[in-house]
Amino acid sequence: MKTADSWLTQELCLDVSDLDYVQHVMRSILDRLATDRNLLTTLVDEVVNHPSRLAASRVTLLLNRLSLWEAPDHSFEIRLNMNPRPENQLVPHDHCYAFATHILTGGYVHVVRRRTNGWEGPFTGADLQPAIVTVERPGSAYALDHSMVHQAVMAPDTVTLFIRGPRRKAASHAAEELMPPAQSWPEAAAPGNQPEQSRSATVDEYLTMHRYLRDRRIIN
Repeated sequence: MKTADSWLTQELCLDVSDLDYVQHVMRSILDRLATDRNLLTTLVDEVVNHPSRLAASRVTLLLNRLSLWEAPDHSFEIRLNMNPRPENQLVPHDHCYAFATHILTGGYVHVVRRRTNGWEGPFTGADLQPAIVTVERPGSAYALDHSMVHQAVMAPDTVTLFIRGPRRKAASHAAEELMPPAQSWPEAAAPGNQPEQSRSATVDEYLTMHRYLRDRRIIN
């Protein structure tokens, strides 16, 4: 694990002002992880031994994810996304950071939307128009900047590698009037708590995700 940490730390000590270079390096890292099952297995196995990585692994209204690695200064994070909930993926949204992704299994219809009310701040569905529609399949990869609004309606068995860059704005946005109802949010981790849009995965949920990945031969 020390080797993986050292490699990732070295690769991601970047001049983050050069967005093209940042995205190039992120794509290069995801390409290696997608083809090196032993390295990917090591990162997945180690999540449960790092409290910060387990806490950053999430069950969300869109999907489940494991946090495989985070830069010491929290500027970069590598995730493994799975268990998509297609019925909750109709909400156009942006992110606080640039990111790159690589599809391992499954696939999805990806819609990048064009904002009609500028590049900053909140938006509604009425402020968006379709710009690019693609079908992403295993082996597909792309990167988006923080200002881009998109949707990714995933097939049930879709698993993707995802790496985010440094935070570029205070908050992300979504078309709030299109958000899924609370009854479709993840169940509470503890009895008596209310459902949440996103919460940390439990150890049992980590183990379930680990089995899910092993059964699909994504890890050893």
